[in-house]
Amino acid sequence: MADTQTPNVEETPPSFEEAVEELESIIERIESGEVGLEQAIEQYESGCVLVKRCRAILDRAERRIEELTAEGPDGLRAVGVDGDDGADDDG
Repeated sequence: MADTQTPNVEETPPSFEEAVEELESIIERIESGEVGLEQAIEQYESGCVLVKRCRAILDRAERRIEELTAEGPDGLRAVGVDGDDGADDDG
């Protein structure tokens, strides 16, 4: 009998969108009661891994945006994620 799984092959991590989609699916299954307790716990653990991946992707994106908006030779200036450029608006 042949083994259908290839050993020692690492799976490509999901993209941000794929991870969010899988998280939504996990939440739906757990909330609907579609899975038993043991499987719900396994799903919850998988969800925690996906959340960690999403946060890492978002952190990298935020750092990259900050790099791109940092003041450079083209005259761009750094602007925080909340839109605050740090300038005093009091005049």
